Amino acid sequence: MKSLPLKIIRTLHAWGGLTLALLLMLASITGTLLVWKEDYVKLTTPAAQVDFEPTPAALAPIAQAIEDHFDNNDILNVQFATAEFPLSRVTLIDTNYAYVDSNGNVVDQWHMNDRIEEWLYDLHHRLLLEELGLTIMGVSAMAAVILVVLGVITFVPLRRHFNKGILPSGFNRFALINSHRNLGIIITLPLLLTLVTGITLAFPFQVEDMFLEELRRTEAYSDAMVVGIDEITGEGTGDWLPAFERTLAVFPGATIRSTSVPGGYSAHRVIGVQLPGQWNRVGTSHVYIDSEMGYMDLRIDSGGFPAIEQVYNTFYPLHTGKTGSLLYKLLLTLFGIGIAGLSFMGCASFIKSRLQQA
Repeated sequence: MKSLPLKIIRTLHAWGGLTLALLLMLASITGTLLVWKEDYVKLTTPAAQVDFEPTPAALAPIAQAIEDHFDNNDILNVQFATAEFPLSRVTLIDTNYAYVDSNGNVVDQWHMNDRIEEWLYDLHHRLLLEELGLTIMGVSAMAAVILVVLGVITFVPLRRHFNKGILPSGFNRFALINSHRNLGIIITLPLLLTLVTGITLAFPFQVEDMFLEELRRTEAYSDAMVVGIDEITGEGTGDWLPAFERTLAVFPGATIRSTSVPGGYSAHRVIGVQLPGQWNRVGTSHVYIDSEMGYMDLRIDSGGFPAIEQVYNTFYPLHTGKTGSLLYKLLLTLFGIGIAGLSFMGCASFIKSRLQQA
């Protein structure tokens, strides 16, 4: 009777694992490939094979060229070129996108997942099923977290078998289960990190409402947005080059990463920067500058955010590998292969068990 709870846990882990194994293999394989997405684009796009330094003087003509080429009301966001990836990515309305080179020329424009790497991203993130697929992936990640915890519990009484290694000695059921168990323990922490960060990317609004909304409604949070703004105004002070230079003046040492252009809904140039020491290369600190009169209305310093929000801002780079570290990308690749192997061995051992009982 004492072993009954453990037997139930093992049964839940086995059946749950079978259900999630194929999905987890798909997510791990596609996710591993997506870690190298920008490298693939750079390899296949001659315009990306140039030297580039994202200085205000280099970025201002690109921003202006984007404004000149597209209707401002169609531009949702611009993710600027970096030294490692010298193409700017423009997000447009109706799930349209474009790449712009360092000279401001549009080198490609596509819809949704027309490009192969975008199709791969859609498969990984949404199973090609839009919002339904996103929900499936998010809920599956939650279930996988529970599965991992159950797997750790079942490992404890069998930990003496850990010295048998992670590579199966054969394709029999015992060898597969043993290797599955050992490999699972080794990659438990990176697997949980991948799953938890994946859940937040699948349900960002729900996570923000649950953990951040109350903090963002405080008076101190709002008051911090007007600290450190400059008092420069006048004709031309809101143009791209002076706006970029002013942004770096109020965020010394930062790197310009993104912008939203002025349009019918707002007259501001919203410029996002990455602060020194931060991992998130999207740009989580922002400056709002009026494009006509040059007023700097807001200065949002993510370095002063509450600790929980700063941790939340690390989830995207941790999940995608976009931290600027080659070593971290290699580690994610290794762990991705490990997760695929873990899923395969768990699924194969379960199938063998059912066949033996048949």
